[in-house]
Amino acid sequence: MSRNSAKILVLGAGCAGLSAAWRLARKGFKVEVFEAAPKVGGIAAGTIINGNIFECGPHVFHAADPEIMQDIKSIAQDSLLPFHRTIKIKFLGNYFNFPLSIADIFTKLPLSTLCSAITSFFFHSVKGLLVKPKQENSETVLIRCYGKVLYTIFFKSYIKHVWGIEPAEFSPEFARQRIPKLDVLNILEVLRSHLKLNKPKNKNVDVSKFVEKVEGELYTTKKGFSGITDKIAEEILRLGGTIQLNSKVKQIVWDKETGVKQILYQKNGEDYLEEARAVISTLPINEMIHMLRPTPEPSVMQAADKLKFRALVFVGIVVGRTKILPSSFMYFRDLTFNRITDLEYFGLDIFPKHGTILVAEISCNRDDVYWHDEKLAQEAVLRDLEREQLLKREEVLECYTYRLAHAYPMYTLGYEEQLHAILDFVKMMGNFKTIGRQGGFQYANAHMVIRAGYNAAEEVVDRLSQQ
Repeated sequence: MSRNSAKILVLGAGCAGLSAAWRLARKGFKVEVFEAAPKVGGIAAGTIINGNIFECGPHVFHAADPEIMQDIKSIAQDSLLPFHRTIKIKFLGNYFNFPLSIADIFTKLPLSTLCSAITSFFFHSVKGLLVKPKQENSETVLIRCYGKVLYTIFFKSYIKHVWGIEPAEFSPEFARQRIPKLDVLNILEVLRSHLKLNKPKNKNVDVSKFVEKVEGELYTTKKGFSGITDKIAEEILRLGGTIQLNSKVKQIVWDKETGVKQILYQKNGEDYLEEARAVISTLPINEMIHMLRPTPEPSVMQAADKLKFRALVFVGIVVGRTKILPSSFMYFRDLTFNRITDLEYFGLDIFPKHGTILVAEISCNRDDVYWHDEKLAQEAVLRDLEREQLLKREEVLECYTYRLAHAYPMYTLGYEEQLHAILDFVKMMGNFKTIGRQGGFQYANAHMVIRAGYNAAEEVVDRLSQQ
């Protein structure tokens, strides 16, 4: 088979891989997608157990990108359901609304703590302008942005609980990308209002600079995010593309002259070779490097070994009562799990009809006890829910455990150097792209990885047009 007659191969059928394949198929290219799981969707798709969909966290679709929004609406149509998310975070015995409001902080923190927090915030804000730390990390960034008191209350122990390492061990990019800054002018405005020194000009405080931004309108479907990824997959097939499920990529064969030539994948216990005109990979970047044949130089292999992902264990609970949580999902810092979602808020079809599904997330590594002992994980979550008076044991109808090995890339100190070494090597291969949360080693919402898929497809098309 000639290289020009070979297909463009996409490794992984999550949001990034499906969007890249969809773009290529719409442009008339022969494309084939390989997915190790029995269904498409990746992280966003969740898992089906006993007829119910158990999500891997609170996934909703939103996009400020007009092209992406129009594309998804054109295929999902009436299956898209408008969604209003509500979030609460528990600190010091109180539930704080999220996005965090300064007013909430002022009214719910003890007065002595509040005074210390204000003093610490302004002190470290000024100090940060005058004194540079010897080594910048997420701890120094957060203290400079929030002060030491708020950093200790809201971030230090929570980050250690979720990630398993101290904030000081994280690259400063972790704090810059994941945790927005407080705005001094807004703090002064709320403080003046709270102390009734002056009537505020506006009732609503601008929180855009210190909350997690969610761009565009929010949507879900009765099938969760699978209702969107399934539609994309249908479009790929309609346009002549191929999707190979239960197909695990084992090797990626390449050379310096032509780049990637073929892949070796396993399906139903048999090994198959597939010729490649070009390849777009969304596989975990550290594992993808180990699939390359011949193996890259030692420095690239070592860089791959230094990139780590945080794993998640999910405990899914079917409950014979509706809306167990006071919000669509909640965060905790002192329980076994760090986040829990109530899927009834998301409009999913749930059985029984007058019940709901709770999904608790336990952050861990793959050598932790919760990763290996599902009964222990279930018992710990149920015990915590009882202690929080959110659930009674007799209300539990079903309980399941499922796992995600590569949930979050860990931005540890020095990760940038390792990632750049790998990306420089991949760029040298020419007809090979690595994208997505796992393939690009980056935090990204669904609409961001969809755009990454589109961009990768365009780059592949441009390169092939020059041959």
